[in-house]
Amino acid sequence: MQRTTRIAQIVALLAVFVLVLAGCAPAAPAPAPAADSSAAPALTIKVGTNAEYRPFEYVDENNNIIGFDVDLMAALAEAGGFEYEFVNTKWDGIFVALANGEFDAVISAVTITDERKETVDFTEPYFNAGQVLAVLNDNTTITGLDSLNDTVRVGVQLGTTADIFLTDNTSAQVQRFDELPLALQALGNRDVDAVVAELPVLGDYLKANPDLGAKIVGDPFTDELFGIAVNKGKPEVLEALNAALATIKGNGVYDQIYAKWFAAGE
Repeated sequence: MQRTTRIAQIVALLAVFVLVLAGCAPAAPAPAPAADSSAAPALTIKVGTNAEYRPFEYVDENNNIIGFDVDLMAALAEAGGFEYEFVNTKWDGIFVALANGEFDAVISAVTITDERKETVDFTEPYFNAGQVLAVLNDNTTITGLDSLNDTVRVGVQLGTTADIFLTDNTSAQVQRFDELPLALQALGNRDVDAVVAELPVLGDYLKANPDLGAKIVGDPFTDELFGIAVNKGKPEVLEALNAALATIKGNGVYDQIYAKWFAAGE
């Protein structure tokens, strides 16, 4: 009888000991909160552009910035899952502003050059354009690059690759304008003999302004690879843009945008 009582006492003590241990055990971790699908994207890109370069970027009658580059950026944002905002700014100084961090990137029919690579990074090329000459319809003496001697006045947009190329490679009298339309107005007024710019830009402008009475002469005399310029301190922006660009080139979206703006006019 005493043995049975002793065993019962031991069992009771063990039960108490188990309960004490259970009370000291750490609580199970709370389940992690579900991901918020409405959370803001991890990346927002501030994009500088000079909306004076139809058909790549320009302001329409409703004061909206539209164009090939604008549609391209929208497609990149959708493919890459990021947001963006445009800042319309002057071309002159746009790369200094980018390098100083006023923008994260610039998309504005920007030609990739070694000089520009010293201060900004570039995405993979997204467009290949070439410089061409435009003259008035009644001009029969200027037929191409070889016609640009020291008596020929050529209008260009200040600071563009057309400006640089003509200065370095011809003896023409280069006259610089803040915007390309001003150079073309000077052509119409016969203040310059020719204008040089990228083929798609000139082609679009002449098609939209038949009253100017101008034409493109000769073949393109440069290769112009356009890229999106990115602040060197923003590698995550460069990576996101390159990845999105590869996506839209692979799924046909890029081709749709290109056809919208250039297929009918080339």
